[in-house]
Amino acid sequence: MRNDKYNNFDSATLHHYLNYLKMLGENPNIDFSEIVEESDEIMEVDENPVKVIDFTLASRFFNYRNYCYSLLAKPFVILAGNSGTGKTKIATDLATWLGKLNADGEIFNKLVVPVGADWTDNTKILGFYNPIEKKYESSKILDFILLAEEHPDIPFFLILDEMNLSHVERYFSDFLSAMESKEPIILYAQNNNCNCNIPETIILPDNLFVTGTVNIDETTYMFSPKVLDRANVIEFKPTKESVLELLDKQIIPEPVIPINDGSAEAFQVLFSKIRSADITSYPDINFSEVKQVLGSFYDELEKSGFEFAYRTVKEITHYVMASFKLSGEEGFYLEKTLDEQITQKILPKLHGNKKQIGSLLIELEKLYVKKDTKKIRKDTDIEVSGTGFHTLELSFNKIGEMQTKLNNAQYASFI
Repeated sequence: MRNDKYNNFDSATLHHYLNYLKMLGENPNIDFSEIVEESDEIMEVDENPVKVIDFTLASRFFNYRNYCYSLLAKPFVILAGNSGTGKTKIATDLATWLGKLNADGEIFNKLVVPVGADWTDNTKILGFYNPIEKKYESSKILDFILLAEEHPDIPFFLILDEMNLSHVERYFSDFLSAMESKEPIILYAQNNNCNCNIPETIILPDNLFVTGTVNIDETTYMFSPKVLDRANVIEFKPTKESVLELLDKQIIPEPVIPINDGSAEAFQVLFSKIRSADITSYPDINFSEVKQVLGSFYDELEKSGFEFAYRTVKEITHYVMASFKLSGEEGFYLEKTLDEQITQKILPKLHGNKKQIGSLLIELEKLYVKKDTKKIRKDTDIEVSGTGFHTLELSFNKIGEMQTKLNNAQYASFI
């Protein structure tokens, strides 16, 4: 059975098919020949949904695999950087690749919404009750959420473009809190005699994935630690070589089209598995090393009041699991994965003046130097000696960048 409106498998049909695959996996020796011979009609089975049991990241997205890992670890990701660095494109490309088409040939599980400077409350996100006409004025985002509820087996990608053109806390706090707690959001009270086709409350569905793009300039607002703590923050900073390459040759990227082979369903299945797994489900990952690295950072961060809590550890664990599952031919490297998570989950919360974070950055830097060795920072002439996390280059370079910013401007933050 297919849903004529959205041209995809009904949830119930897909559910039965997954049960069939599970049964087949548990009973591989079943002989179906007699069943086929006695059948009056043999229905041809679409092979595409087999992909549902094994999500694989396409090669064209492999350079941005940390974005995919981040979505699988926590369905809220912030892409930060200067304007024109491709933040929105990578988010829309992935959503297009995992897109599902309706009867009109349009992708219905992707929505891009530009954030405006006039977003001063949550009505742009969740709509509002109109007391004059006694009806609920919905929004594109609310309609998208309700549509996601109808199709729990496929991911829905909401992309909030230029998310910090307004104060994020003013329009997104209710949404962010509900994403964490899974508590219902009250939209209106039925005793208002509302002539509404919108439910009184909604619970944000597990198949809703939110990406916010953030431009860093004088026209935007900074994010609070509360927001940054609830997301993976990925900084886009292209190299000089990749930027100037455009002068040597015209680069025309191949257009992205929906793959429609069951990958969208497989993505959702993998997300559910990772979210419900614990470390015993991944015996090949050395979580004792994860504990050692995070413990060393915790000790230093705690001294300045920037220590992390349960949520951060849980989401880092999920990120490591996602990386392990999808590393592909390049292989899984735990230290590289931890390096990404220190950069995306721990360092974004650091901000302040020299008195607040000056000594903290120096102490964090010491963690990276090889044991029993010393190193001089060129820009500060400070000698540091440390305990051995010298292979974590991404986060080490980011700490150095924040050090330089602090010395030049007397204040530093991650973005």
